[in-house]
Amino acid sequence: MNRSLQPHRSSISGLVLAAALVALAAPAALAQPPATPTAAAAQPLTFDVVTIKPHGQGAGWRLQPTPDGYTAANVSLLKLIGEAYGIFDPKLMTGGPPWIDKDKFDLEAKFDPSEIPNAKDLTYRQRADMLRAVLADRFHLKVHFETKDFPVYNLVIAKGGLKFQQTKQDTIDGKGIGITCTHLRGGAVEGCSMANLADSLRYPTGRTVIDKTGLTGLYDYPTLVYSTDNTPANSPAAAYPSIFTAVQEQLGLKLEPSTAPLDVIVIDSADPPTPN
Repeated sequence: MNRSLQPHRSSISGLVLAAALVALAAPAALAQPPATPTAAAAQPLTFDVVTIKPHGQGAGWRLQPTPDGYTAANVSLLKLIGEAYGIFDPKLMTGGPPWIDKDKFDLEAKFDPSEIPNAKDLTYRQRADMLRAVLADRFHLKVHFETKDFPVYNLVIAKGGLKFQQTKQDTIDGKGIGITCTHLRGGAVEGCSMANLADSLRYPTGRTVIDKTGLTGLYDYPTLVYSTDNTPANSPAAAYPSIFTAVQEQLGLKLEPSTAPLDVIVIDSADPPTPN
């Protein structure tokens, strides 16, 4: 199924019904005193200044929100697209020019200084969504979505119940700039949603993991201790359980195999970034 990024258009019948309702309401509207002018609706936040340039020196990469905007270093356009659309599984991204995952860029996007106070309540996802307009403007990015069936794992609550705690509100409030989910020293995780956990489980399981727990809060949970298929037999980690056993025994959750339709982002076209 092809699902393009086009605005929804009302049906003809809906327009006719709306016109009829307006006609019926007109006499009453004429009898009302003139409406008091109201303030214009608040405009969505946008980045005021965006700088994009080829990456120079340095092997490490960075891609994250900042108090005054967004920053990236040594990242490909493909990684920027994944961040902007919340798609981090390579199997769910296709198309684009050959350089899309090879050429690396540095990006600095800044709010107008007067808008920084208005940005403090944006979530991480809302901030990342703002990159879509940047990519369309500077890389001339055009994409659409297609839905395909894939093998997945559903993340559910195991019979024994949860073995971790909900994050305290004062911990959440102290993060700032829309970030809640963080990995602490030693591997424990703090302030993460079940969707965050499901996404992190994609790597050791090899499949997209879909949150089916019904849990809507933020949680703290300990380091998952498990072994992978390629763990050497003489390694101490070889005695650890599989990721499936670890999730159930250490978190009180369960990974159930299934199949589900997933959105695949298709990159129709992109150009090198326009000059700053």
